[in-house]
Amino acid sequence: MRIRTLVLLLLGAGAALFRAGLLRGAPDRPTSFTVNAPVVNFTVPTFTREGFRLWLLRGAEGVYANDERLNVTDLNLTVFSGDAAGKVEKVFLSPSAVALINEGRVYGPGALRLITDDFEATGDDWIYDHRQNKVSIHRNVRVVFHAQLNDILR
Repeated sequence: MRIRTLVLLLLGAGAALFRAGLLRGAPDRPTSFTVNAPVVNFTVPTFTREGFRLWLLRGAEGVYANDERLNVTDLNLTVFSGDAAGKVEKVFLSPSAVALINEGRVYGPGALRLITDDFEATGDDWIYDHRQNKVSIHRNVRVVFHAQLNDILR
């Protein structure tokens, strides 16, 4: 091997190590870190143990608050049946929300629009608990039923 080629290889390796922070005297890498920059136009799918779709969380912006919490702007949460059919059961739309992924809960102090095959609901100050399959809307609630309600007043 020529000396010139060997020198070029060593210089290239040195540059790569420098870029990696190994030759700069960089401090030890932290064991944990905080991310402050938002994620833009993101999608977070969630699946059952069997591999079927359960949730599809999308947002215009997501800010990681901690290991449990994601603050979301322009939330679009689609909830699926969780089986082979993959049927869309509910769609949640909100200008801002908090997703507690490990707890299976999403909530927001502001507006919500909930869309299903049978009804559409809107309101403010809401929470969705996926494990209990329960939606609570606390203020300014409006529900429009798309299904026929026979003898509802009897």
